[in-house]
Amino acid sequence: MKTRILNGSNYQNSIFNKIKNEIEVIKVNQGRMPGIAFIAYVGHLPLMKYNIALHHKTAQGLGFNSRIETLPHTADEEDVFAIIEKLNLDDEIHAIVLLQPVPKHINAISIIEKIQKDKEVEGFHPQNVIETLTKGVYNTLYPMCLPTALIELFKISDIKIKEGQEFVFVADQGFISDPFRSLILRTASSQIVPKGCSLTVVNSDNNKIKDFCKRADYLMVISETPEFLNPEWLKPGVCIVDIYSNLIKEIPSKKNPSILIPIIRGGVNTEAVNNIASTIAPCPGGLMPVLLAVILRNAFDAFKNSTLSHNEFNSQSLIT
Repeated sequence: MKTRILNGSNYQNSIFNKIKNEIEVIKVNQGRMPGIAFIAYVGHLPLMKYNIALHHKTAQGLGFNSRIETLPHTADEEDVFAIIEKLNLDDEIHAIVLLQPVPKHINAISIIEKIQKDKEVEGFHPQNVIETLTKGVYNTLYPMCLPTALIELFKISDIKIKEGQEFVFVADQGFISDPFRSLILRTASSQIVPKGCSLTVVNSDNNKIKDFCKRADYLMVISETPEFLNPEWLKPGVCIVDIYSNLIKEIPSKKNPSILIPIIRGGVNTEAVNNIASTIAPCPGGLMPVLLAVILRNAFDAFKNSTLSHNEFNSQSLIT
């Protein structure tokens, strides 16, 4: 079988066009624009500089007033608390995003708890997590972005999940043991696995990983080790979603050699699983465009929620 590549770019373009058009109308009619602030620690992860630029430039291109707040990776939590307090009080900022991952000495949950609930648009605030878990992603004001993006990706790709199928999440130990990363993983898995299907979360260094992967009809891979997944572990016809981005090298641009281009890979070698997997959402290009679209859609909804009446907000929400 030829493996079908799932690409989230068309979905992203569709959502971005809606956001951009609505922002232009609001600017003309109200003279207002949505504000978003990205907080990032720098110096601990080479990929972060690209993440900052991607989020900032994308938000600006849609019409957001985009602000960047950076801290050295050696900074402590009190430093970022001061930034968050300032942003919480700023009426021109409607959404606050803490770019991940943070340095290992930082407790991401403690930071996110400081963000005003209605400005925390990734769905990580404890109250937003509870709403996602109890109401589901389509009945929550700011649903957690990862499960929402996964559900949207399956929907636009016409992935039909059958009762009795098995979902396997293969994740590094850090994603399972770290409280914040585990929170995301557990919440995402609880939302995307339908009733009647089974779920297994397995450590990527488990010595029986092949046995777990062989059972998977849907395999979600979250690993900081690029292309570690062995194609021999796979069940023919499996659907794979490669979730985590790793910077493996930087190469000079052909057009301008002074500019470096990041080469990013996930935990799966897409070419190696061709003709084994039925479908794959590769990294980059698969899930990540959908995820960014969901984040900025939530951010725009936060702006509308702060400026429009409740009924007007519900009628104009972009969540479909």
